[in-house]
Amino acid sequence: MTLWGRLAIAMVLLVVATACALSLFAHYYLAGVAIAAVLALVLAAGIARSLSRPLTQMTRAVEGLSRGETVAIPSDGCGEIDGLAAAFAELTTQFGTKRDLLEKTVESNRDSVVVADENGVIVVANAAARRLLGVAPGFNSLTGTRTFACFLADDVTPMPIPDSPLARALRGENVDDFELAVQPEAPAARAHVVANARPLRDERGKLRGAVTILRDVTGQRRAHQALVDSEKMAQAIIKSSLDAFVQTDEDGVIMDWSPQAEALTGWTREEALGVKAVELLVPEPDRAAHRQRSALFLQEAAGGATGMRYETRALHRDRHEFMVEVSLTVLRRGDGYGYIVNAFVRDITQRRAAEEQLIQAQKMESLGQLTGGIAHDFNNMLTVITGTVEILADGVRDVPHLAKVTQLISEAADRGAQLTSSLLAFARKQPLQPAEIDVNELIREAVRLLSPPLGRQIEIETALSGEVWPAFVDSSQLTSALVNLAINARDAMPLGGRLTFATSNVTLGVPEAVASGVERAGDYVAIEVSDTGTGMPPRILDRIFDPFFSTKEVGQGTGLGLSMVFGFVKQSGGSVEVRSAEGRGTTFRIYLPKADASVLQPSAQDDPPVQGGHETILCVEDDRKVRDYVTIQLGSLGYQVIAAANADEAIAIINDGAAFDLLFTDVVMPGSMNGRQLAETVMAGRPSLRVLFTSGYTDGALPLQGRVGHGIPLLTKPYRRAELARMLRRCLDPAVDPAGDPIPLP
Repeated sequence: MTLWGRLAIAMVLLVVATACALSLFAHYYLAGVAIAAVLALVLAAGIARSLSRPLTQMTRAVEGLSRGETVAIPSDGCGEIDGLAAAFAELTTQFGTKRDLLEKTVESNRDSVVVADENGVIVVANAAARRLLGVAPGFNSLTGTRTFACFLADDVTPMPIPDSPLARALRGENVDDFELAVQPEAPAARAHVVANARPLRDERGKLRGAVTILRDVTGQRRAHQALVDSEKMAQAIIKSSLDAFVQTDEDGVIMDWSPQAEALTGWTREEALGVKAVELLVPEPDRAAHRQRSALFLQEAAGGATGMRYETRALHRDRHEFMVEVSLTVLRRGDGYGYIVNAFVRDITQRRAAEEQLIQAQKMESLGQLTGGIAHDFNNMLTVITGTVEILADGVRDVPHLAKVTQLISEAADRGAQLTSSLLAFARKQPLQPAEIDVNELIREAVRLLSPPLGRQIEIETALSGEVWPAFVDSSQLTSALVNLAINARDAMPLGGRLTFATSNVTLGVPEAVASGVERAGDYVAIEVSDTGTGMPPRILDRIFDPFFSTKEVGQGTGLGLSMVFGFVKQSGGSVEVRSAEGRGTTFRIYLPKADASVLQPSAQDDPPVQGGHETILCVEDDRKVRDYVTIQLGSLGYQVIAAANADEAIAIINDGAAFDLLFTDVVMPGSMNGRQLAETVMAGRPSLRVLFTSGYTDGALPLQGRVGHGIPLLTKPYRRAELARMLRRCLDPAVDPAGDPIPLP
């Protein structure tokens, strides 16, 4: 029955009861009224009790629900009460579901969530909070004994409890992004957290508690520190790098500029930042190409490429240009817009110079091999010509016109010998006779010889250092080199000018030695030959040491003068540099090795008169015509001759027991052994054997060739009969013991 039905029945019963009472006790009016009132009150109380009982039970259920208790909603069969009970039951179910969802959400949150009431007693602490802080509901956050410690952001200063974010929120404060460190109970590691806290108030604004959320940022802090450390390391690498570091945006505007960049370019960091690199570092003619290269690089970077390396010219602040190697890398900007270009720049001026010198040396070496081979064959032919023309001259001495012809042939042969000497000097294959010389004295003598042929229009000056070291060099070849340079200087000053010879001491370190082109670092004597002539453009400077290259008219020069100078200096262990500009003259700077105090000096002696002998000579010569000529010449000098065409044939002759006093052998020969190897093989069994080498081109077959004091007698082709005779006696006359050592004479 519904509530309205109950009320209607109660009203009817009340009316009926009242009517009955009035009809039965009409003659007792006052007593009837009283009895009716009592009955009405009893009936009303019963009805009220039946109506209030389910409402009271429902109120208790709602109060229990507010406390989180599960209470059954009563039902007495009344439609309205049953409906209300069903609605409250559905509300209870939904409330429980949402509460469970909220609790699970808070519990599963990776951040620590702590809720306390107004007294500081914790009512909610999720799993993250329990792990980090070791607290649970019921713990008083203000007065309880903590198992954890809190520190300020410096990770050192302890944080008082009243200053904690939760305590401050319980005082009504809002706390945002407060950094602190939490040290949980051992053995857990210290955690760095960021706390946010808020006070909790009811609808009337009364403080009911507070909530704090702690986010663990230990990983982020470590990552940030690693990033900071990485940045510091990168900056340290950049600052300690030998290369200059330049950082630009995609438009080429400089964003970073290392100290090495300041040293390399002359521009300070303050001057460079904010300026376009192309305007600061790239020469004007190269800027268009630089912009194209940069645009191409950024296009490739958009497609995934990250690096590029190239060589180019760079511009110093003082406007001089130098060569650099640039290594580029590209990174996308942190904001996602555009790129950052990092460039490491290395000065390769010296390296390029060294590479060019190496290329030049390789070219010269190739030309030298070819030239040396030609000179070898040419010297063999000249040996026959110069030797036979002497015999012919003796036979026609009394016939004037034939004697004139032989003289012309002899002069032509001498010119040919000079030409091959120049070729061998260029090829660095000529036999040298280096010795300790006074460079200043040699220059003074050369100046005295040069004054007449240079003419009065050429003023010769000297700037000779009084403390210059002695040089270890072939004096005759050095004189020829200086003469060649002086002649070239005269030709460059047709209207007259000044020629200057200067000397100085130079100590070259490894970088300077590489840049100068000398063999090794050390002490050198420098000779400068400068003129005030027309100078030379770069295109000529690159070729002046090439053989047969000449700027003179045909017939006025062989083109071998500077080639000979270059070859002689390089063979002597030095180098030659040239500086020139059109209209500003030319300076040649020659580096010669300083003389070693321990070097043996040649003994000065006069050549003895030409004489022959009666000894037996084993002559080994691969060229048949030269061998025939030498055999005739040796026979004319009174010697007995045993001839062999190569080393193998000579060994066979020796093994057959042939007796001889001197081995006269060519150095460069085909077959299993050259002349030096043949001599070493024979002298292994006969230490006292005398040996005389001959060659117009040794090709490195003689160790330390031509160095005085090393016991290597060499007769250079082409030679004349008198030179052959003198060298033979120099080898045969000194007495030696069976071990091959010289015997001192009184």
